Amino acid sequence: MEVNTMRISVALRARARLAALLNSLLHRSAQGSEGKGLDPRNLKTWRQFLLGVIAKRSTRLMAVAQAVAPWRKVGSVKSAAMALGYFLEKAQFPMRCFATRLLETAVVTLGSGQLESYRGKVILVIDPTEYAKRSRGKGKRGRGMQHIGRVRKARAAVQRKRKKGTTGKKECGQAGKVITSFGYVDIWAGLVLVGKGFLPLARQLFSSNHPKLKSQNRVEEAVLFQALHLLRRVGFDAIAVGDRGLGRKELVIRLVHKGQELVFRIDPDILVRVPDMKDEILLAELLARQPYLGEVIWDRGEEGRLRCQVRKVRATIRFSRSGRKGDYQEAAVSFLELVPMEEGLDSLVLVTTLPVETLADAKGVARVYAQRWAIETGFETMHGWGQDRFMVRGFNAIDRLLWIVALAHVLVVLALRDGKLAGFRDQAIRLLKCQAVLGRRLTVGKLAEAIGLDFDKHRRAWAYTWLL
Repeated sequence: MEVNTMRISVALRARARLAALLNSLLHRSAQGSEGKGLDPRNLKTWRQFLLGVIAKRSTRLMAVAQAVAPWRKVGSVKSAAMALGYFLEKAQFPMRCFATRLLETAVVTLGSGQLESYRGKVILVIDPTEYAKRSRGKGKRGRGMQHIGRVRKARAAVQRKRKKGTTGKKECGQAGKVITSFGYVDIWAGLVLVGKGFLPLARQLFSSNHPKLKSQNRVEEAVLFQALHLLRRVGFDAIAVGDRGLGRKELVIRLVHKGQELVFRIDPDILVRVPDMKDEILLAELLARQPYLGEVIWDRGEEGRLRCQVRKVRATIRFSRSGRKGDYQEAAVSFLELVPMEEGLDSLVLVTTLPVETLADAKGVARVYAQRWAIETGFETMHGWGQDRFMVRGFNAIDRLLWIVALAHVLVVLALRDGKLAGFRDQAIRLLKCQAVLGRRLTVGKLAEAIGLDFDKHRRAWAYTWLL
């Protein structure tokens, strides 16, 4: 006797909870007067765009259009893609202000218990990421990517070409010379969440060929202060954490004068002053004279952990823009050097305003800097969604598209941590296990993958819950 068994399909039946989470964010962020003037049609397109990016994990307009075309009054997917392009290029939609209000609401929704902190202050990380793009100039129809500039070429890509023997002379360059290609730079700042998660707070696109954005340093500072201002509005004090690109004397002095705590990586080839010396001395030489405090672990993220000896010194840094005698600014800061016990590896030198008196203090500062890898994890997830594979040409349209990617990431982060969506996450785990793609745990990227799998099979259900 043959027994017929009926397989029960696993689905995200709590998908309405995700839509309710988005509605709650929109309602709470629209409490101010600015949110009341949004065109409902543009807001609807934005909602469709947001879900399309999450479900398809792509920024290509044709891919997103395949998801949203059935919900729009269009005759083809190409027409839907053109409508999305129009929204990015020309629609009257205050994307930056709108996104900032949503991100502020997201921070309040998470609460302090979900935020990584040190000495009662949350950790704010800032870092640029590059998007390498082929440049065709203006193209045959004058439709080339707008204001495309120069960016550093990805090391992995260059190394692959060198192994294959296909690297050209321009790419090889001279020893020590930075290898560049065409593209854009995007500066992001955000909070570190418990478990090394990342929540974007501010970002801005930069190009070296943009007529108004003359300096990447100024753009980085603008993004940093925007994020700090947002946190102050919601009642959080922060420690700013950045890699060596942020370790500039001028910025460090400015932050010290504002009373802002910081931990930045810095190059030790700068001149500093100490009270018992008349002349300035190289920081590297000054650190070499200091005794070791003890052993500290340097967490390098994907590159692993290193045992290091640590030493510290307090000194004054001075900066003058004009170079005239007496025209300068200065600040006293602490420097920390982690010297790897394994030979042949460079030291990690940090500048900080945090107290560094004991070995325990040094370990705490090293742990704060290690939290910087949270932003790299966030970039890895968003790159998987096509963050760097956009084909939009207009500079402002690219900027809008990247804001949508940021908000999509934030929504999934909230879904991963919101107590009301526990059932939604359980269903996502079962769905991923059926596909044998779960991995060790449910992450932001895996939850988005589960949404995409469910979306492909239940588009009508998603349309009903998402656009209701």
